[in-house]
Amino acid sequence: MDLQVARVSVPILGAVCIAASKYGVVRVHLGDELQRFQRELLSAWPGAALHGPGPVTRAAARAILAYLAGGPDPKVETVLPEEGFASRVWREIGRIPRGQTRSYARIAKAVRSPAAFRAVGQACGKNPVPLLIPCHRVISANGRLGGFSSDLAYKRRLLELEGVKMKG
Repeated sequence: MDLQVARVSVPILGAVCIAASKYGVVRVHLGDELQRFQRELLSAWPGAALHGPGPVTRAAARAILAYLAGGPDPKVETVLPEEGFASRVWREIGRIPRGQTRSYARIAKAVRSPAAFRAVGQACGKNPVPLLIPCHRVISANGRLGGFSSDLAYKRRLLELEGVKMKG
């Protein structure tokens, strides 16, 4: 598999790393850790050929930069598993409008597994394309941040960007 890889300086987060096949984005990493990101890619796709930025990563970078500047949610093609609990959770999270949040429990109910709120949290933690699937919009039922696959400070900053006021 050939993967386009890009590191992009962005407001709020400092940098993001993006990986894409010719069909769409396969991974987004929040933070400035390109070498670690590349090792993770090679672990996930042994034998993959990593290349510099290409048309898909450039389009994703433009969409992410526009979003972080207050523009619309980034809409770019992604290549993700289409089956299983996590994919159902990710689709549901993708429906959360900008500036709104949902609890882990509410997402669990929406995917018809009302007792699986912890599994929703695990699916959020496994989200391979944060920002493109806005897992930062999923919070604890008590209105607090809950967890995040990256730095919790990033989650708070992203929610603030969208105008969400958090407790504590």
